[in-house]
Amino acid sequence: MTKQCVLMQHGLNLIDYCNVGTCCYNHTNPKNYSSYDIDPVGCNACIDQENNNIKSYRQGANEKYGLLHNHRDPILLDFSPNSNCNLTCKICDERSSSSWAKLKQIKIHKNYNISIDKFKSTLKDVDLTNVKEINFTGGEPLLNNNMLKYLGTLENKIDFSNCTLRFSTNATVPLTAKISEFFLKFKLVLARFSIDDVNTGFEYQRYPATWNHCEANWQLFLNTMPHNVIPAINRTVSILNIRRLHLLDQWHTKYLQTRFNDPIELIDHFAFGNYSLDHIPMALKQDIQSNGSARAWNYVKEREPGHTIRLQTIIQQHDAMHNTLLKDFDPDLHKFIFQ
Repeated sequence: MTKQCVLMQHGLNLIDYCNVGTCCYNHTNPKNYSSYDIDPVGCNACIDQENNNIKSYRQGANEKYGLLHNHRDPILLDFSPNSNCNLTCKICDERSSSSWAKLKQIKIHKNYNISIDKFKSTLKDVDLTNVKEINFTGGEPLLNNNMLKYLGTLENKIDFSNCTLRFSTNATVPLTAKISEFFLKFKLVLARFSIDDVNTGFEYQRYPATWNHCEANWQLFLNTMPHNVIPAINRTVSILNIRRLHLLDQWHTKYLQTRFNDPIELIDHFAFGNYSLDHIPMALKQDIQSNGSARAWNYVKEREPGHTIRLQTIIQQHDAMHNTLLKDFDPDLHKFIFQ
């Protein structure tokens, strides 16, 4: 059955040196598509979610906007203007985190951090009057008010009162009154908190964040956000937390609704790269089958076990850079990977 995606012809992406593409996962220029058919290579994030019975970005966009339009102008704008970030999460890398680049002593090309002038000139001749959703990624969007600087340049091109703002945050930057006031310009704000685990699990995976700080910022956000903001929890499922999904599930039960009675969802998506479930060791897969949750098993049962040598090397490298030890964080997981 053909899979179709409204973003293919009606999405506009500004990421990786300000190239124009389709969405935050697929950076191919819309002109390269002759139909709405989903690309099985560039769209693997959505395909992976759909294969695990999780609503994908593609499905959400199709439901919201439909597949038929009488224009070629973008209805959704994705952009990642810079990589400024204060964390070196183990599932991340230097392209999305300036802190990772600094730790690895890698110099990020200056064009990667898009200037306001470059941002304006790229969109100068693009008709954005039909844009109904803006997806802002990073880096950490709430760091140094970067989000306000870039979005502020779009106010005369997009009707914010009829537009949804979607962004993700790592929960280490508190919501300020200035940002809260800016949110009120939009019809709706979808704030996605990237929280993969709790307590020491969170701290191991999202170094050097602390769980108490994260939870305090989460609670502050819930207590001070405007009425038009709906928060959710984005969990990146990886080899590091696949055995621990139930812990964040339990924590989430304390936060099922906002004070405005809107639901707070916990949304799973999957890590790419070294910690992807596609590299799961056989011993870990067997443990999940015997002792893991039904959902964890559903996520890994169709995945072929991977080789552990590369995974072992990456874990050792990351532990050395972070001064952490997987064996201290999860002795059983260490055994399954290094036995």
